[in-house]
Amino acid sequence: MPSAQPQFKLSALRRKNELLCRIDMWGFVSVMLVLLFLLMPWTVVHPRGPAADLAGARHSVRMPGALKEDALKVVVARNGNIYLREHRIFLEDLPNEIREGLRSGAERKVYVAVDARAKYGEVPAVLDKIRLAGVEKVAFLTQ
Repeated sequence: MPSAQPQFKLSALRRKNELLCRIDMWGFVSVMLVLLFLLMPWTVVHPRGPAADLAGARHSVRMPGALKEDALKVVVARNGNIYLREHRIFLEDLPNEIREGLRSGAERKVYVAVDARAKYGEVPAVLDKIRLAGVEKVAFLTQ
């Protein structure tokens, strides 16, 4: 009985000796799309008012009330500009704007964010205007 090995050798010789020399890009593209859609929500930045480089503190306490949309947040910027929520405001108009915010239902607490490089002389003036508006609870935001 003849062996099957010679026939196998003949059929193997008749086949084209073709190597698969291409890279399938669909796997790479699908992984990149998945990573794009997974990481995209964390890279979107929602600007909420002016940016301030806050001073650091060792024993700070979380203040979730400052993140509320109707929170009275006063920002003293590095260049001396004063912002209430997202809008620039003059120091003389601050008490009236705070009273208006309190009438619209905001918490009776003002969150003050002072840039670490702001001049110290501007902060007591802002605190005086906040007290003039009738607010006694003032919280300083830190990093």
